[in-house]
Amino acid sequence: MNNTIRVRVTGILQNEKNEILFIKHRKNGDEYWLLPGGGVDYGETFQEGLKREFLEETNLKIEVNNMAFLSEAIEPNHKRHIINVYFFVTKIGGDMKLASEDNLVDLQFLDENKIENSIIYPNIKKELKNISNNKNNCVHYLGNRWE
Repeated sequence: MNNTIRVRVTGILQNEKNEILFIKHRKNGDEYWLLPGGGVDYGETFQEGLKREFLEETNLKIEVNNMAFLSEAIEPNHKRHIINVYFFVTKIGGDMKLASEDNLVDLQFLDENKIENSIIYPNIKKELKNISNNKNNCVHYLGNRWE
């Protein structure tokens, strides 16, 4: 059993139609969608980790904006414990291109209907509904406060 908590940062990037960017993953024959992002490395801030992961997975440079929300995912058998931190992001450069990793299948903007009818992990469909109307109702992330 792994007794560590994984911190995963993700970005909510919307296009002009308010569709949200997702990456389709394939693992053990299952396919599902995740928001772009990944694990934070030791000594890396949430923003640094998200910028790195977004660039690696999508080839897009982003600005990290307000934190949208936070969730936990704990496997029933306690083999994995993940804290997911969601930020609003803005594209500032690059041309969208899916990274060439075996488990990454597709990269596309999904509308509300497609999100509702897709497998999304973690299941944050309710939170993503009308997210563009909630950009000002956010959690305030204070950043690195080590003094």
